[in-house]
Amino acid sequence: LRSRNSTHRPEPQKPTARRARMSMSLGPHPVGVKFWTSLWRENKDLPYSQIHTKFENWYGHAFHRKFGRYFYAHRAGALGITAPLVVFAIGFKVATMYYGTLRDLGAATESAKAYGTGGYKTNPTPK
Repeated sequence: LRSRNSTHRPEPQKPTARRARMSMSLGPHPVGVKFWTSLWRENKDLPYSQIHTKFENWYGHAFHRKFGRYFYAHRAGALGITAPLVVFAIGFKVATMYYGTLRDLGAATESAKAYGTGGYKTNPTPK
């Protein structure tokens, strides 16, 4: 038995054919090489117009499947898909108008205080 304080180091082993190889195991690619090579194989001989059409169809379907729940149903008509944009625009307009009103009221109050002219939400000068 060896004591706890011994500085025993294992003897270096001779490199064998098995130990000489370096082991660099990488994890699998998140998308996969087969995906990219199949895209290239399917589209390399097609004209750009066909590739573009295929991509538009794929993107349109993927977008609708992922974000379709945020849009009105098809029965809402052609403008149904713009409803979220319209709601956001109206909300943004109201918020900016409210901010501008509060800003202008604050500026008028500060101006009235500075020049002693009274004004909105200021007490009249005592006589």
